Amino acid sequence: MKIKAKIVNILVILLISPIFIYSQETTEITETESSDNSIADNIESETESTDRREEVLLYGIDSEVLSVLGDLQQEKVDTYNDLLISVFTETRNTQILQGIFRLWDDTSYKEGLDSARNELEKVIEDEDFDSATIQTAMSYLANQNDVTALPQLIILADYRNSRIAAAAVRAIGEIGSVEDTAALEILLERLKKEDPIAEEDLVAALIVTLGELKYEPAAQELIYIVEDAGASAGHRRLGCISVGKIGRSEDYEIIETLYYETDDATLRSYALAGLAEFPDHDTTDILIQALKRDSFWRIRVTAAEKLMDSGKEGVSELLQYKALYDPVNHVRIASLKSLGSFTDGKSQDFLLEYYKDKKKATDVRLACLSVIVENQTPGTSDAIFAVMDELWEKDEGRFLEFTCRDLSRSEWENLAPVYDRMLGHSSWLIQVYGIRGIRRNNLESLQDDIKALDTEGVDGRVRREVTTER
Repeated sequence: MKIKAKIVNILVILLISPIFIYSQETTEITETESSDNSIADNIESETESTDRREEVLLYGIDSEVLSVLGDLQQEKVDTYNDLLISVFTETRNTQILQGIFRLWDDTSYKEGLDSARNELEKVIEDEDFDSATIQTAMSYLANQNDVTALPQLIILADYRNSRIAAAAVRAIGEIGSVEDTAALEILLERLKKEDPIAEEDLVAALIVTLGELKYEPAAQELIYIVEDAGASAGHRRLGCISVGKIGRSEDYEIIETLYYETDDATLRSYALAGLAEFPDHDTTDILIQALKRDSFWRIRVTAAEKLMDSGKEGVSELLQYKALYDPVNHVRIASLKSLGSFTDGKSQDFLLEYYKDKKKATDVRLACLSVIVENQTPGTSDAIFAVMDELWEKDEGRFLEFTCRDLSRSEWENLAPVYDRMLGHSSWLIQVYGIRGIRRNNLESLQDDIKALDTEGVDGRVRREVTTER
């Protein structure tokens, strides 16, 4: 009996032991998970209190840096431009170099122009270089109107690599202000000698730039291109505009005949644009008829664009009609942009009401917002507040978000009350847009309102934006 009792006791112990062991293991696992979660929370908290983007730019791998640069460019954030000078000198990744140039360009950062010129010097001195980086650097220099780079660009306009030469030629045309006749002659001679088929892009760049520089000796060569039915369609189109910009009176009839007689509708739109460029000819009546009646939408777009600042009676009403009823949104947007140049109350009221009208297409309404902000139309803030009132609680179609996004990139200090209201929205993203708008416009009166958001309970993404140095 004693032996049986011992055996029973042993069996009971064996049955109980796994339960006890499992209980202990479960407790340990739960405690470990709790500890891990606590550590994760601390890491997240620490990350929110530091500038993650700065850390990535300083210590991240190339793919992470490229991702951050893409975000910064999209948001037009200039916070890290000084830091990127050191990143630029350290990296050998050409995609990062190009991304930095694009960001500097989008944020009008002048301190990076030296770095861009240094890249051009590599080509001139026959050092190792990356063609795509050079082209991006040229674009940056051109958009920032860096006259200092002109001597380098003029040298590179005659470079053996046609892609680099084309980029240099375009940059020269965008900067303008070329007074060196010898440099202009080099451009014209290269246009004459280049094969328009093998070097299509370079020839196109030369056509455009000679027109931008209004180099009259180039007019005859451009006319040859325009009148040659066998020439590249793209070259003929660009030639029409350049001939108009140079503006020789004897060339007007040639472009006019092309506009009325060619069967190529796209070429007609360029011919119309060229006619509008002639300084000594009033093409208003032609433009009005084109906008009214032409069945090809590109021609109506061109007509609407060229009617900007027109003082002729009835033009504003025509543009309003097209903004409301044209079947193509491109024409509507072009009409709105031209209406922005009109300063009469009726045209301005039309634009304000158009932006507020929720029945209109989102992209066209946002284009209208851009017009009234760019032209600083009186009543713009009230129109924006009306949209905010309607969408504050429920942002249907995310139109309020898109409005705030576009406003965060605008420069107009009169929008201060709008930015201030954005800080009070429940959406962290709209709050961030408000912060960026305030900082972009250097609104000192609202800096304390930004700092007040760096407090417990506010979304971590908003707090990061607050603590980011600008």
